[in-house]
Amino acid sequence: MVIKTLPVPSTKPPGNNPLVSKRRPLHSLSASCPPDNRLEQHHLPDAADLRRMCIITKTDLNRIYDNLDRRQRDKDAVRQEIERKKEMADRSAQMTKQWPNTIIGARERKIEMKKIRDQEDEEKRKVVDLEEEKLAAERRREHIEKAKQLQYYQTDRVRTFHSALLLTEVLKERDLQLEMKKRIEKMRETDENEEHRRYQEAQNEFYKAEQEKMERKMKDQENLAKYHRAQMEQRKSQFVQEKQKDLKEGDEYRRLAEQYSLEQFELDRFKKLTQKDVKSMYDKTLEDKRTVKQMEEALDEEEDDELRVYAEAKKKMARLRREKEVQAIQEKQEARDHMIGYLGSLQKRAESDNDAQIFRAKAQKEAKELREEQEKFEKQQKMQQSIRKHRFETTKRREVEREMEEREDAEIRRKKAEADRLFLLYQQEKEKQRHEDALVTSQYHLKQA
Repeated sequence: MVIKTLPVPSTKPPGNNPLVSKRRPLHSLSASCPPDNRLEQHHLPDAADLRRMCIITKTDLNRIYDNLDRRQRDKDAVRQEIERKKEMADRSAQMTKQWPNTIIGARERKIEMKKIRDQEDEEKRKVVDLEEEKLAAERRREHIEKAKQLQYYQTDRVRTFHSALLLTEVLKERDLQLEMKKRIEKMRETDENEEHRRYQEAQNEFYKAEQEKMERKMKDQENLAKYHRAQMEQRKSQFVQEKQKDLKEGDEYRRLAEQYSLEQFELDRFKKLTQKDVKSMYDKTLEDKRTVKQMEEALDEEEDDELRVYAEAKKKMARLRREKEVQAIQEKQEARDHMIGYLGSLQKRAESDNDAQIFRAKAQKEAKELREEQEKFEKQQKMQQSIRKHRFETTKRREVEREMEEREDAEIRRKKAEADRLFLLYQQEKEKQRHEDALVTSQYHLKQA
């Protein structure tokens, strides 16, 4: 705890009444919280002033001091924040000063480039100014020379000399002009004839090349038409052959079908005949049974004296009957076995024939398909080979034609360039002569002046 002196509400507070207690009361300060040194400068009050004392905690005292020093601390914090931001801005500006991809860097580069352009423009202007000064000095010198020359030509002696010289020059110029006119007319006639001859030659060569090109084109079209006709004939013959082959195969299949029908008819007829034989044997057996039965009835009707004979006959008939029954059963079994064997052999033969026919038809069909595929493959190979050959020949022919056209075009261009060169030489000669004539005329006029 800390002791602080407070003013009495009824009295006026003293001018300088600091906190003056150094006494350590109970529950004041602990060892971990040292005493405040700011209280050392104050004095304890007298015993009479104890009524004006109040006891406050250190937290409240620190809060009071903090409230007193808050404005200064806020100012210091603001100043430190401003200094920190300024330092960061300076450091950022120092770091980004050399960056090329910033607005300031771009602006500085533009300013630097503008300075360089201004310097270059200034250098160019200096060079132009020097050239203009040289040109102006040259013009001044020419004007001065011309003035001196005109002043010299104005004397009587020079003017008389110039008049005589002018007459001589005029006569000479007249002769030269007449001679030049004749030469020009002769050269023009020669050039016109030569140009007309070259034009005719070039036109004839062009017409000849076009005619050869048209002939080659017509020949190629004719060869292509022949090739197409040959292909059409070949396809037609192949179609006829395939049709004949299909007819032959149809006849073969028809013959096989008729043969199969005939074999089936024979098999059915044999089955019917076998059934008739079995039926006749069965009827014969029944007839024998009826005969035996009638004989037994006849024996039964005999008299008693004939009993022994009857009994013997009966026994004999029974034995015969049993033998006939056994024989009939054996014959029936043999007939049945024979019929079954024969039918089995016929069925096996029919099945084998049917299987053979099916196998043969299947083999023939597969062979036909294989042969057709082989023929189709061979036709495709031949067609592709002919197409490749035709393409190769066409490409080769076109290359030869292109080379010939290029050579012809190069020859035409060479001739045209030669004609242009000759015409240019002629024009240069004319221009040179005209320039010389103009120079002579200007000199004459200058002398006359």
